[in-house]
Amino acid sequence: MQKQNVVITGGTDGIGKAAAMQLAKLGVRLLLIGRSAHKGEAAVVEIKRISGNNEVTYLQADLSLVKNVQRAAEQIRETFDRLDVLVHCAGNLFPRQRTLTDDGLELSFAIQYMARFVLTNELLDLLRTAPAPQVLGVMGGGTISGHVDFENLQGEKSYGFVEAIKTTSRACDLLTFEQIARYPEIIFYNYGPGLVRSGQIVNNPVMRLFFNTVGRLFSRSAEQAANDIVALLTGPYASGFYVISTKRNDDPECADAASCKRMWEYGETAVAKLSV
Repeated sequence: MQKQNVVITGGTDGIGKAAAMQLAKLGVRLLLIGRSAHKGEAAVVEIKRISGNNEVTYLQADLSLVKNVQRAAEQIRETFDRLDVLVHCAGNLFPRQRTLTDDGLELSFAIQYMARFVLTNELLDLLRTAPAPQVLGVMGGGTISGHVDFENLQGEKSYGFVEAIKTTSRACDLLTFEQIARYPEIIFYNYGPGLVRSGQIVNNPVMRLFFNTVGRLFSRSAEQAANDIVALLTGPYASGFYVISTKRNDDPECADAASCKRMWEYGETAVAKLSV
């Protein structure tokens, strides 16, 4: 992967930062995207120091708003003339109460579905310029079965943070299947790392106590999840769904063709409304 151009959203903390560190050691040109300038600048300094790779930069962006995602894409195009790898790691703790962004979208859905939908679409030209482009989404991809309730995608009828996690994961499953069908020249992965001790999760006092006790028995570190990400990006894997230890899972229950297309059109409609 030496000299490949790589963008990682959420690359300043948790799984994203751990993956960034490993990829920097392989000699990639790395652009990290995150909300906090302080975290971003600190991550760049640390990754450069430990990896010995000076081609690491940071772009500040709040990906909860579509216009910010589009602006970030413009800045990426100014930085790279091609994009070899796009890794979607940006996320947030699912709030217990339904929360809307200034775009009127449910917060977790905005960051963990819409931002991925918009950023990938905006960067298609750069991806197609690369000889073997790859897009990897870190989510519960392929690990959560069940059908998507399109009437309650953003908690319009009822909201619970556990159901929001399931719904957003299923939506990303459908998105990835549709991307695979639409863009066969690009390799798309949806990766579910399982329960990971990292990022915002361990900053929650209750979750920190859980992970330091019984949760440590069946959770994983950010570095272990990053190992899987690097294995996917450097190994002989085809487009598809992967769970812990890169085990294939090609047929999530929810992934019928009509639902995949509908999920795609849902994203298109949302972007069109916000662009008016």
